[in-house]
Amino acid sequence: MKKLIWLIALALAGVLAIPAMAAEEPVQIRTAEELQNMEPDGSYILMEDLDLAGIRWKPLDFCGSFDGNGHALLNLELSQPGDTTANSCDGNSKLYETGYVGLFGTLRDAQVEDLQLLNVRGMTQSDSPCFLAGLAGYCENSTISGCTVTGYLELRAHDRMFGVGGLVGYGSGYVRDCNVDITIVCTDTDPASRDEQFMGGILATGFMDIENCTVAIDGYSSEYGYAHNGGLVGMLMRYPLGDWTCTIAGNSVTGKITFFEFNSDRRAYCKGLVGEYMTSYRTVSDNTEDFVNNEQFTYDAELRPEMCEAPVYQETVVPSDCTTYGHTVYTCETCGYSYRDHYTLLEHEAIEWVLTEEPTTEREGLSIGRCACGLEEFRRVEEKLEPVPTEAPTEPTPPRPEQTDATVREPEEQEMTVSLTMILVIGAASALLVVFLLILLRPRKKKRGGKYLRR
Repeated sequence: MKKLIWLIALALAGVLAIPAMAAEEPVQIRTAEELQNMEPDGSYILMEDLDLAGIRWKPLDFCGSFDGNGHALLNLELSQPGDTTANSCDGNSKLYETGYVGLFGTLRDAQVEDLQLLNVRGMTQSDSPCFLAGLAGYCENSTISGCTVTGYLELRAHDRMFGVGGLVGYGSGYVRDCNVDITIVCTDTDPASRDEQFMGGILATGFMDIENCTVAIDGYSSEYGYAHNGGLVGMLMRYPLGDWTCTIAGNSVTGKITFFEFNSDRRAYCKGLVGEYMTSYRTVSDNTEDFVNNEQFTYDAELRPEMCEAPVYQETVVPSDCTTYGHTVYTCETCGYSYRDHYTLLEHEAIEWVLTEEPTTEREGLSIGRCACGLEEFRRVEEKLEPVPTEAPTEPTPPRPEQTDATVREPEEQEMTVSLTMILVIGAASALLVVFLLILLRPRKKKRGGKYLRR
């Protein structure tokens, strides 16, 4: 009896576990609208490349899991912070309520993986502390892995603490196996303020494990306070406080940061890996860099990638194919500065079709086609067959009688009989006519006094 009860309990547990397992299946994302409407704590998987051009993006607050599934979000436009603020901490442990701009405004205990952000265009201006990044403005105890960010990010600010990161603006957590190819512009718009500015290819400032990442950076910083610039991290700082150690290992950095720091108490941090270390709780190993610290000592103009006052650009359109995203290359005819913009989705085309279901007069057929890349499959419906018209039945023609010499002679004899009959009729008629004429022409006797007289 106990064994039976135990078996029933196991069965019930299995039945109850089925809905829980089903609930763990990630929600599929196929449109920009579905992406914008994700629940903060949901589990999602991206099923299509999406072009976000023209959408005024509102950064998402997220604490769930997002699987990019190898797909790309193109032409993400960033300009405004999300609804949620969070504290940032400077090198003096001062806290500031800060706004955050990115695909995700804030990530908390979240997981984001295998996502491509291609041609992110961030143009943000702020009069309060602010961080801008391609993927997440703020990150807390979250994991980011296998992600790619390319594009252009620009922040214009002046209040106390601000910065730009290629992947993450400010925070803590884990970054692994990510690639960033980014142009960053960070401009202090108030020469009278003594703020702190942060710039990094992966992270502007914070305390994150960063492993096996690749960064190509072209940075421009115009700063009247204190600059913290790094090819990988602007400033590494242990906040929130804890007893863990940060690991930075196996990363590769190429590029340069062009900057000035114009004040009487210069710090001017700018290095290939980490601009400034504010913690000894770190392990740094097996990193490579090919980096240029391009500090400037003239301060009369903002530093930007294009230095022409009125640049004139020549456009070259590169079309998409099944493996390469299309884009337009803009090249300044005066200074030669060049950048890419207006990415287009992949274009797949079926090179051959295989009929898998034959059409009939009652149902449609189906053909399957494949792109040359082998990654995309197409379905084509084949029209129903036209029914074959059926002819009305005809009565059989009776067989003609077999002709003999007698049947051949019969018409001739009939014709001769008719001819003889006609001759006899005509002859008889002629004879009667002669008799009638003779009677009429015969002489008659005259009657006189009751008698006939001869003449």
